[in-house]
Amino acid sequence: MSESDEEFNDESLWETELEIALLSNCDYGTIRNISKLRPLPDNLRNKVWKVCLNVEKDIETNQISKWKEIYDLPQQDKIREDCLKLAQKLYADDEEKQLIATSTAEAILTFFCISNDEFYEKDNGWIEILYPIMSLNLNKNEAFNFFTAIIRRYIPKDCVQNGSPYHLFRLLMLYHDPELCAFLDTKKISPDSYAHIWFRSLFAANSNLKVILNLWDMYFQLGDQFLIFFMSLILVFNLREEILNSTELEKTELAKMILNSPLSLNVDDLMDFNTLCQHFAAKTPQSFRKIFQKILKEEYKRPLFEGIALEKKASKIYQALCLPVSADELIQANQLGSGVRYFLIDCRSAEKYNASHYAAAFHLDANLMLDNPNEFNQSVEGLLAAQKQAIDAGSLAGGQHLCFIGSGNDDEDRYVNMIVSNFLQRKINYVSLALGGYKELKNVVEDPEMIVGTEVNNNRQKFTEEWVKKINSAQASNSMFNKFSNVFKYKSFDFKDKIKDYMSLPKASSIQENSSNLVNSSKKLSMNLISNISNKLDYSNLFSYTNQNKSLEKHVSASDRIGKLYRNQGNLFALDDSNPDDSVAKNSDIEIVNLKEWLEKPDLLQKFKCFYRHRNKNEQLEWTPGYLLLTKTHLYGLTEFPNSKNKEYKVAVRHHLKSIIKIATKTQCPEILAFTYGEKKPLTKPSQEDASLGTSDTVSTADSKQDDTPEFDIKGKDWFYVPEYAGEAASAVKLQILAIVEIISHSSNLDN
Repeated sequence: MSESDEEFNDESLWETELEIALLSNCDYGTIRNISKLRPLPDNLRNKVWKVCLNVEKDIETNQISKWKEIYDLPQQDKIREDCLKLAQKLYADDEEKQLIATSTAEAILTFFCISNDEFYEKDNGWIEILYPIMSLNLNKNEAFNFFTAIIRRYIPKDCVQNGSPYHLFRLLMLYHDPELCAFLDTKKISPDSYAHIWFRSLFAANSNLKVILNLWDMYFQLGDQFLIFFMSLILVFNLREEILNSTELEKTELAKMILNSPLSLNVDDLMDFNTLCQHFAAKTPQSFRKIFQKILKEEYKRPLFEGIALEKKASKIYQALCLPVSADELIQANQLGSGVRYFLIDCRSAEKYNASHYAAAFHLDANLMLDNPNEFNQSVEGLLAAQKQAIDAGSLAGGQHLCFIGSGNDDEDRYVNMIVSNFLQRKINYVSLALGGYKELKNVVEDPEMIVGTEVNNNRQKFTEEWVKKINSAQASNSMFNKFSNVFKYKSFDFKDKIKDYMSLPKASSIQENSSNLVNSSKKLSMNLISNISNKLDYSNLFSYTNQNKSLEKHVSASDRIGKLYRNQGNLFALDDSNPDDSVAKNSDIEIVNLKEWLEKPDLLQKFKCFYRHRNKNEQLEWTPGYLLLTKTHLYGLTEFPNSKNKEYKVAVRHHLKSIIKIATKTQCPEILAFTYGEKKPLTKPSQEDASLGTSDTVSTADSKQDDTPEFDIKGKDWFYVPEYAGEAASAVKLQILAIVEIISHSSNLDN
């Protein structure tokens, strides 16, 4: 461990660093980089929350001081009664403090109702949320703004009996564990019967004060509005065995057992608790967040998280059979091969499938389910075997997550819903439905070569076949290009022939057992609460962006030495917990460009909205919005140019892909990507034989093994915060670097 690592692990030093940063009016990103989601010191908690909840300006405005303090709401007596109970809970032995706390709490709740046109009611979670806030000894103005920010930002609206957030939660559970979800449905235990107060109070009603303060420390630093769904999911999954074995328990007793599960949490559990939440969040389609935010905004005319109560139900959420996935996400996930990987199943008729289909999609005729059940079951077994083979081969067409594609027409897709229900009844995890069906999928496909079938232009088909044949013949069997061509290989013969071949493979149940049960954890979690789940996790892959092709050697950490990696490129991709303050690549040349022109450049491969870490004119580090751009040869970072009226951007980062020696992501914030640049150090006094082998001339006399990994001269480091598709961004850069390496290697082989 280096000196900097030892200093970083000193608890008192990080707290001091955080205190100094707060005195310098630091931003949210700086707080998160320093604290790394650790429990906050009591003396700094209110200052950190103030930044994370973004209430500094609201506190300065001090709206509550302008209120005339008229307490005349219809529910005023109930508010006063609950506030007195809260004060007694806070100050059991001090009547004077009880009176002050009662007055403060009543003022906060009354003014909140008046200013937001809300109605106070029993068990709405407000008193429970006020409890940890008032334990911080804030003044009335600060406490009111903390309370308002938490309600508006983190408490989903429509949290009533049979409310839409609970239907969302049920769909999430159905996606990850259809067996458990079906059992609770059979018992008629809906999520609102146990998760209502979790959602309304952000777990404050069912946790002790110390735990909830530390939980909120982490929650507000993460800033994820949907975290409540994944935390609730982990709490239910922790009781999975008890729930499934509770056949004799009454409905109310079982619901109460689940309701009280947060009481088992302690402070030492929270980091592991969050790790599990992030794991399941990474295994969930991004569409879970995006689509439902869009639906709620369209139907309620406001997002899911906003401070006004919702009136009518979101019909599309209630009618959803399973989680929908957008066509954009399906295409991007299977092109880049990272994040959630999908195995696409086209359920249209054979005639329509043969006429036109997505090249990476397999076929399952929905009509077979009624016309010929035996053939349908054989086809399902063949599909699942094909899924296993695709995953084992590392194909871009392979993925553990099943997504069914219909036509996009409700009348034609009635049988598709039956197939989805059939797979859910088989207790198969990760089942989803393509939103908009094939019609929408075809519209968003940018590469015309990925749409194949009898209706497709014959010349284009001929070109595709020749292109694949040429690439296959020119590259070695483990070449990166073969991984792309695997998509076309799967479509080179008729589907019925594939089924016959796959029937000789092992039964499909094996792949489903693998996909439904996470492998044993590589590290032992400290808490008993989540031991049932932790045994199923593989922590080595929680935040790594590596290709699933087993023939490739993988990079995990800087300590790995497993041969000549990427043609002596060294350990290129790794996890990194260093601080963004440590290294910021500098570029003195300022180049101003037009954003629209750059986004339309013909050699642009990928673009991602991001925030770039740099030093401002005062030499202070800050995050600036911009774009991360990838071309065939370069990595660019464009940042907004101050006070520009013509969408002018500054080229803040410009590096050839060959200069990138490491791509890293922070374990606690996978959205942050770090690119390290450098060049290979020249060999000192190499022998002719060593030079020809490309190895170092320094060999230990005590060890006959040579270190194949070259030494690099580090030139700089850039940090990007990519809020959406960070994994895809890392993979896109990685794949393009591999492509350059393959091309250079192939050219060298031809020269030799």
